[in-house]
Amino acid sequence: MYAEALLRSNGDRNTALTLVNDLRTRAYGDVSGNITDAELNLAFILDERARELYWEGYRRTDLIRFGQFTNGDYVWQWKGNTKDGIATLPMYNIFPIPAGDVSANPKLVQNPGY
Repeated sequence: MYAEALLRSNGDRNTALTLVNDLRTRAYGDVSGNITDAELNLAFILDERARELYWEGYRRTDLIRFGQFTNGDYVWQWKGNTKDGIATLPMYNIFPIPAGDVSANPKLVQNPGY
């Protein structure tokens, strides 16, 4: 995440590259998986987080942060309940407030679309 923050803020690219390559050196056991500065971009960071954090449950949050969860630029099978995948409504970037919570507190207003 630090490397991502550096890229998003036009921070020190060398530090971001070092952080990513340190991670990849640990994963590969040597420097054979290291990348060059030309390969380092936000799309690479998103893909690397998918590989590194596969079982951690961060993918949905990452896709929302990168603006790819509901749009049509990034689709997967059965996204939008269709075999080949389609864009979905932006309302799905947030969860609904549970009905029990809305019933218990009349000041709560359900998130739009739910």
